[in-house]
Amino acid sequence: MARSIYRVIPNAITVLRLVLVLPIAFSILDENYFLALVLFTISGMSDGVDGFLARRYGWESAFGRLIDPLADKLMMIVTTVTLGLLGHFPFMLMVLIIVKDVATLCGVFAYTILAGFPKIQPSWLGKLTTAAQIILLVAVLLNLSSPGLLPEMLFTIWFWMVALMTASDGVSYLWIWTGRLAEDPRWKDGI
Repeated sequence: MARSIYRVIPNAITVLRLVLVLPIAFSILDENYFLALVLFTISGMSDGVDGFLARRYGWESAFGRLIDPLADKLMMIVTTVTLGLLGHFPFMLMVLIIVKDVATLCGVFAYTILAGFPKIQPSWLGKLTTAAQIILLVAVLLNLSSPGLLPEMLFTIWFWMVALMTASDGVSYLWIWTGRLAEDPRWKDGI
């Protein structure tokens, strides 16, 4: 009985990350960048904690596999859009990140309709891209809460690097998952 109670801990942490999305956005809108930075950092760290607990103790669940990436994407998209609309994040990079993430979600939805829910394993490029985007958002929030703390040149380089990684990850995702769908026996049987 006690073991089954603990199994919900990773999902509870993921739900906490979902709950933090709106306070992060409202803190940015309210120009309380330090609070937004703290909440965003807590949210980002919770992603590592829930994943570690789920894998380490075998507390993985279908709900967790579905909601965890959605919570991550929602946190990233809402923070990016809020910063972008206020002029604190390059507009074109904001659009690129949103288009890539929405295309990814639509791809999973289309794959599910055509062949059933896919077993999603993030690629090393996807993990690296997400990490780079998180670091960039933390740096932007840190610089907004302590203006001039980080050099402007760092942001220029990091913005371009994240743009290149995001575009590459999107193309890689499309290539890999189109190939997997073509080879999926559930899809072939339906033709």
